[in-house]
Amino acid sequence: MGEQVTIPATGVASYSEGRPGIVDVRLPRDGAQFVIVALQPGVTSLLLIYADGRQVRYAITVLDPEQSVTATGGVPARENIRLDLYFVQLQQSYSHQLGLAFPGSIGGAGIARVQASLDLTTFSLQSATATITNQALPRLDLAQASGWARLLRQAMLVTANGQEAEINSGGEVNIVVSGGFGGQIQRIEFGSNIEVTPRYDPETRRIEVAIQADVSDLTEAGTSGVPGRTRTQLSTVVNLELGQSIVLGGLVSRTSRESQGGLPGLSQIPIVGVLFGTNQRADENVENLLFIVPTVVQAVPRAQSDRIAEALRIYERFGSIGGPGLGDIELIEPSPPGYE
Repeated sequence: MGEQVTIPATGVASYSEGRPGIVDVRLPRDGAQFVIVALQPGVTSLLLIYADGRQVRYAITVLDPEQSVTATGGVPARENIRLDLYFVQLQQSYSHQLGLAFPGSIGGAGIARVQASLDLTTFSLQSATATITNQALPRLDLAQASGWARLLRQAMLVTANGQEAEINSGGEVNIVVSGGFGGQIQRIEFGSNIEVTPRYDPETRRIEVAIQADVSDLTEAGTSGVPGRTRTQLSTVVNLELGQSIVLGGLVSRTSRESQGGLPGLSQIPIVGVLFGTNQRADENVENLLFIVPTVVQAVPRAQSDRIAEALRIYERFGSIGGPGLGDIELIEPSPPGYE
């Protein structure tokens, strides 16, 4: 409904429409072809009467695009839309640790360790060492680390015009959670969950794409040993022409952690406190980019496909007996309906 098709009108003397109101039959001034415009759902026919007396009848069915299957069990003709999705994640991290690290406690069990070697045959002491394992001397912390990571996911979807397409790419982590009557498995899912609904207008050749995306990734496990998850969600509608692509960017996540440890009181003194404590800092920047390239899939009609297959068969058979090559075969345009 709302679409237009053409039928060659060469040699047609008159025509008759069956059930009126289903389609609008238009004949331009040049008289080269009929333009059939679908007005409302239904079934009708078109009878063409040629100048030489021959008659050709067309059966026309107009379908409602909002209904995927008609009452008669037919499937309406809709364009197929191909969607190429590219997901890029840029991650940059930096951390440093600087200062003097003092022990958290002095004394108690394990303050010293003694090792001795005794010869049982002569009952003589071969060697003996004593080590103080829990002492008040600090250690020097000098560490710095930086790096980046790039994660690329690519997928291709084909869906009917106006039909939603969904892709899930990622994984899950299983964690055992203990309880009073036993343990159970808790799943943490991560990855990309993208829903895309394209709508294509053949007349204006514009396409409208509705996008809903949920992108998540695991974070480092904390002191409990259970990893966390960062999530980014978006929902938008973009209208563009064929050949254009969609780039969704600016999904930036920044995390900064800073900690300080050392001797109580002394490590809090400005400037001098560096000699009695350690400063730690970690920064992480994550940026997500999503590229979507829509394309209309043009299928070859069955009649033209059969003609191409028959032409290839004739060429192969004719070439196998020493006939001319492909460059010597003349391609002829198909005749209008009713002509052989």
